[in-house]
Amino acid sequence: MKRSRTLAVAGTALALGAVAVTVGITATDPDEQRAASSVAAAAGTAWPIVQSDPAADAGSVLSDLASAPDGTLWAVGGLQKSPAYKPVLQRLTGGTWSDVALPASVAPYRLRAASATSASNLWVAAQLNTSGDSNALLRWNGTSWTTYKVPLSFQPYDIATAGPGSAWAVGFSTAKHWNGTSWADTPIGIRPRALAAVSPTSAWAVGSADGQPATAHWNGTSWTDVPFPAVDGTVPGEVASTLHDVYAASGDDVWAVGSVQVPGEGGETVSRSLLAHWNGTKWTSVLGGAGSSMTEVTSDGAGGIWVLSGSGTVRHRTAAGAWTEETLTRPAGTTVRVSALAVRPGTTTVWAVGSTITDATRYTDLAHWRSG
Repeated sequence: MKRSRTLAVAGTALALGAVAVTVGITATDPDEQRAASSVAAAAGTAWPIVQSDPAADAGSVLSDLASAPDGTLWAVGGLQKSPAYKPVLQRLTGGTWSDVALPASVAPYRLRAASATSASNLWVAAQLNTSGDSNALLRWNGTSWTTYKVPLSFQPYDIATAGPGSAWAVGFSTAKHWNGTSWADTPIGIRPRALAAVSPTSAWAVGSADGQPATAHWNGTSWTDVPFPAVDGTVPGEVASTLHDVYAASGDDVWAVGSVQVPGEGGETVSRSLLAHWNGTKWTSVLGGAGSSMTEVTSDGAGGIWVLSGSGTVRHRTAAGAWTEETLTRPAGTTVRVSALAVRPGTTTVWAVGSTITDATRYTDLAHWRSG
């Protein structure tokens, strides 16, 4: 029998883990009640795996997904072929993922993250994988690739675009903005981990600041720190308390997920998942139980969200606030590692990408999963 374990949040229950924690939000606030609505971990289904040829793609990993409003879906990653690394770009056509040819100029780079607004506006954050003098921000305009080199000191690990004239990229404690002509440094007051674009005048960055989860908002000109509910008792250490991912449905409907390091019942440091919502005025948040995790969040195509909760588990929250839990198919003898989730625009089909790791050999093979 499955037991429902709940998290006490100022009188409202959110079943995310095993131990009750108070996070200091007001239960009478309608938006906070929405963010902390009861999670019933109903039994779900397994997402089937759609995977490339392991023999051909041994050593490969997919690191991110980019979905565009026109229904285009891209995946980026890389294939380790001794002694060189080969960047990989794939595009979903119908229900089939196919490799997209890349020019030789892209060969030196590891494709880390991607964002798109159409089949003719794709941005990729790329880190140098061989000897050289720069990392890069790559753009596909539907006809050709352009490489914008950035210093090695700027290691881009996420990117977002709101159209041909607007894009943002973040690295460790740094950010850059594309104005349609060039990239420029833009000061940001947090250590960003992820980006989401709403429009050219509205984008979100999430991460950490001073040992706490933190957020910043782009207003069309600059980044502004936005107050985020402090989590009491966070423990500093090698594993940071931070927000890992963000999804923006609109300017007043933004979701973020992350984790915090806090003392456990026995005084040990434990990790707890963090789920947060922006209603256009303020952030509210709730914590999961000890050992819980949330690392990715995306739309479900119907007003709700999907979150990655452990490498092989995804949770679905409907627009009405009901939760279910599903799993990703794991081939026998492998470990699943998921890097990204994304809904295919215009549908309720959600894709996950990453890799499977063969337990016996530790070889990786790029993988896609699809919601049932």
